Amino acid sequence: MRPILPNKTEFIPHAPQNEHEIFMAMRTYPDNVKVYHPHGQIDATSVFWHNKLHPNALNFAVYVDPKATEQPILFKRVLGDIQKLAWKFSDDRMITRDYAPQHPFNNWLTRRQFQLVKSTFTANLEMRGLSLSQGSTSQAVKTFAEISSDAALYQHVLQKSMAEYSGKPTFNPAIGVPIDDWQALISHNQIVDAPFAVMDQNDTLTAFSFLYQLDQGTATLGIMSANYADSLNVLLNQQLKWLQDHYRTLTGEFATNSKLDMKIFESLPFKDVNKYETYMRLS
Repeated sequence: MRPILPNKTEFIPHAPQNEHEIFMAMRTYPDNVKVYHPHGQIDATSVFWHNKLHPNALNFAVYVDPKATEQPILFKRVLGDIQKLAWKFSDDRMITRDYAPQHPFNNWLTRRQFQLVKSTFTANLEMRGLSLSQGSTSQAVKTFAEISSDAALYQHVLQKSMAEYSGKPTFNPAIGVPIDDWQALISHNQIVDAPFAVMDQNDTLTAFSFLYQLDQGTATLGIMSANYADSLNVLLNQQLKWLQDHYRTLTGEFATNSKLDMKIFESLPFKDVNKYETYMRLS
């Protein structure tokens, strides 16, 4: 029997502009939801999940109704259950994340040895009216379809993109996976006819940048890599020009500890900016 999931109007009197992690997680992992109703009504909900690329962590999200009574007792009970799950699955770390400012339970976690390990800005860029450089380049620009049709070149991209991802982030490092599995993962929803890579005059790939479709009008940035900063600048400019003709919005997540992320974030007029924070404690 599946748990009864509280809806937003029941659970948060004034739903935030940005969904709390708990609601996204409940829809994705409904079998992992636990509800707390010590007084006959739902006072709190928790959900947990695992990520095969980051197998050492128990990911979880919790939300406690601000109207719930005896919150200190409830907080301890919920965290105790999360801790038991980490022990059950032999996870050596527990991780939760949400939009800032954090709700009371997550604030309470910081007094229980949870440390802020990552801050990320989420933001949208409206493509209409965006002013872009019109400079020319001697570097050839190729689409994902063109690159993926060249077996040797595509293998190079897969190997390099996996190397970029493996071992990151340092607080919860990704493991390596078979290249076929990585290909299936990294290419899912990739926009095949968008600019994807630049080649120099010797036909050597100098930069690539994954670009994904979220919905009919929205695209998002993915893993990118370059031998030279100029090559990546050229590629991103070409991607933005292409997006202006095909999509309304570009969305992205930009880690505050990444120089590349912050350079892109600060160089374009992103809107709807929100801060997303990740907290972790060793089990």
